[in-house]
Amino acid sequence: MHVCRIRRNIVCYIVLLLLLFCCVFIYLRRPKREESLHVQTENQIWKEKCLLPSKVELPNLPHSKLASLYHEYISSLQFGCDSIIRLGEEADGGWDICDDTPYRPGAQCLVYSFGIDYDFSFDDAIAKKYGCEVHSFDPSMKVKEGLRTKNVWFHPYAIGPNTQIQRGSHWPMFTLKDLKIKLNHQNRPLTAVKLDVEEWEMFALPNMISAGNLKSVKQLLLEFHITMRPEPDKQRYIRGLNILIDLFDEGFKIFWTKKNLFCRFTSLEGDIERTGCHELSFVNINTLKTDL
Repeated sequence: MHVCRIRRNIVCYIVLLLLLFCCVFIYLRRPKREESLHVQTENQIWKEKCLLPSKVELPNLPHSKLASLYHEYISSLQFGCDSIIRLGEEADGGWDICDDTPYRPGAQCLVYSFGIDYDFSFDDAIAKKYGCEVHSFDPSMKVKEGLRTKNVWFHPYAIGPNTQIQRGSHWPMFTLKDLKIKLNHQNRPLTAVKLDVEEWEMFALPNMISAGNLKSVKQLLLEFHITMRPEPDKQRYIRGLNILIDLFDEGFKIFWTKKNLFCRFTSLEGDIERTGCHELSFVNINTLKTDL
């Protein structure tokens, strides 16, 4: 009888411990969810209070105001991604993507990666992790066109605002729309686009946006160069802000941002240290409204 009581007590203790473990587990998990909701709520408030001026207003603003708007905007988060993972090199060459279910690359994902400079670490990593078909583009590399590794193709083409032979370098340049046609992808949605093309994104992105080529893109990974030389002038800030306004209106929200100090400069207005290059990762919240 005494032995049975001891056994019952042991069973009770085990059950209580399991219940305690479950409670602790649930408690530890709750703050993360609440924090994520809080972040998204705060981002919504930020969005409502700190929207950029309209394109019409920008030319009327002084250089100092344009600079402040640009650097505040590009350094701020607009979306709370719960799972951010690094694909590729930890240092230069790797990129951070959002692994949350709505934006995670899925079956038959198609990725275009512009600007390689002999570093395929991101392209190889996203192909391996998600099984994506990846097309890498860089006209400056002496690499044979074609299948490079499993699911990763290389093409010696440049991305730009029009389709032509680029003067001086003799590089073949294509718009995103024409590239998709050339590669027979015109009927396939692009899952992700990476752009690291040394200021050419400033010319290529307006064409991509106006042509509607980014509507299916769930994630945009972008090195944005307002300048690679000290102190952007007023027109450069206006051009950069116009692109950021258009991306925002297309549904692209920044979930990760990093300054590239290679382009740092000291502003003549207030002796402020800034940088002209930022690595940005966006999710496109508009893709949740479709079956893309």
